[in-house]
Amino acid sequence: MRNTESAHDVQTERTQDRLLAAALFSVSFLFFYFFRNTLFNYQESTSLFIYTNEYLSKFTDKPGGLLVYLGNFLSQVYFSSFYGSIILALLNITLCFCIARAGTALNADLILKRILLLSLFAVMLLFQSQYEHFIHYSLGFLMVAVCFSVIVTVGAGWRRLIYFTGLPLFYYVAGPFAVLFVLMLISWSLVYEKGRFRFLNPLLMIVISIIAWFVFRNYLFYQPARTLVLYPLPFTSFRQLHFSMIILALFFVFLPLFYKLTALVRITGRTRSCLFPAFSLVLFLLLLFLSLKYHNSSLVKIIRLEGMIARQDWDGVIRQQEESPVANLIAQYYYNLALSEKGLLCERMFRAPQDFGASSLCLPRHAEFYNRSVHFYYSAGLINEARHLAYESMVAYGYRPGNIDMLIKTELINGNFRVAEKYINDLKKTLHYRTKAIKYRKMLYRPEAVKADRELGSKLLLLPGNDFFIRPDDRENINLLFLSNPLNLKAFEYRIAWMLLEKDYKSAVHEIRRMKFLGYNIIPRHLEEAVVGYANISGRMPDLGGLSLRPETERDFFEYGSAYNLFSRDKETLAGEMKKTAGKTYWYYLQFK
Repeated sequence: MRNTESAHDVQTERTQDRLLAAALFSVSFLFFYFFRNTLFNYQESTSLFIYTNEYLSKFTDKPGGLLVYLGNFLSQVYFSSFYGSIILALLNITLCFCIARAGTALNADLILKRILLLSLFAVMLLFQSQYEHFIHYSLGFLMVAVCFSVIVTVGAGWRRLIYFTGLPLFYYVAGPFAVLFVLMLISWSLVYEKGRFRFLNPLLMIVISIIAWFVFRNYLFYQPARTLVLYPLPFTSFRQLHFSMIILALFFVFLPLFYKLTALVRITGRTRSCLFPAFSLVLFLLLLFLSLKYHNSSLVKIIRLEGMIARQDWDGVIRQQEESPVANLIAQYYYNLALSEKGLLCERMFRAPQDFGASSLCLPRHAEFYNRSVHFYYSAGLINEARHLAYESMVAYGYRPGNIDMLIKTELINGNFRVAEKYINDLKKTLHYRTKAIKYRKMLYRPEAVKADRELGSKLLLLPGNDFFIRPDDRENINLLFLSNPLNLKAFEYRIAWMLLEKDYKSAVHEIRRMKFLGYNIIPRHLEEAVVGYANISGRMPDLGGLSLRPETERDFFEYGSAYNLFSRDKETLAGEMKKTAGKTYWYYLQFK
């Protein structure tokens, strides 16, 4: 009878474990798919996995490199938030399974073991939801969990064999996560081992670790000591670690102690049956609170904008920034870039906030902005500078989808087909970008095919007529570009936009006289607004070169003046009221920004 009841209890426990695993998988998948889906977009854009031995060799010359290689391999599927969510959910379930297996081997109390499991799961979700915490960090913790579960389930003889052979290998694959693994094993040995082995095993592990590091540093890998110790951890000082990573590391180190305490604590009766559901509810609410607290809606919007820029979804960029604007330099730069690509820069530039003046037309040529500022030069027609920045990005950050794509396009435009072929071959050896590589390959050594391409052909028309040195001041670069190619309308509109954003409307209106020659049939909206304002202030109309103002622009200016006179009595509320009335006009920017 007792055997029957025992078998029934075991079967019930297994069923509950399966249900718990299914629940955790579902929560993890739904959390990332619906609440952190921009994470995949961001992380996928930071690496490009190439199926070549040359690419692999970049990760075999230092400890921890293979961990990053494996992470890059898995993150190939991050182009889809669905597949990315499945990968992270499976990773979390595997990690929890290994920790639970170790708990069973250490005779931890069932309910308390599950509570520890839930705690680990919650911290893991918070850890993974950080945009800069890439999947190879999660893989490092998973490796620690897998190896620990193996250690606690094998005999003493096998353990010592693993110490001698496994620790150096673990260090080579996982880098500094070996430190966490050793600390976890020391904690386990001090708590669970008996006799002299309680202290001999920790001493043995420390000695083996020191010897391994010495050999790696002096004989195997000619790398700086800092790289051998830290790579690939995401910090240069302890304070730069996110709190969730610190908590996760401490959880692993003290896990053997926690399991020992659960074996000593005995919870019975009604308390035992209510403890796990109550703890689950509290943990769920806490996780929800922390997720909302640390949710950065502006960052999410910027990452979405970057995804649309990569897809060249200019309409999507314009729509998002106009409907849900972000007071951020990068977001407003992307908005102006999209308007330029659509030929609408001077037509609707002020329909979204312009809080940074002319600084939002381009970004500095600094390393942290390489992958963003390159789009300005490519859009305007400064193809050689776009190529230069894409190459600098590749040197600084390695192969990324964005910089390789830009290198291919700029080399094709310049007719450097042999160089372009090399990058195309690399792009072809990827999972997600094969189709694009095949498209580019059809243009190799065929200038007429490049010219016929809708995107690349249009950029050929923007190239400068004669070469000039790029200046530090991008406004000067745009002026030189327009002088060398007067038919480059993007350069022309950037010139006008610079004047408007710097409130030099007098110079802007005097550019209108050449617009009919450039092919304009109507004056862009915001330039019209500058003309009306200029005429009202100076009392004379500038030369419009045969073009005329739209009647609605003059009517809107009259309404603007009426609203200003109405609200001007209260200086404190004037700007706010005028923003409601005419916040999307150049007149408002000119007067209140």
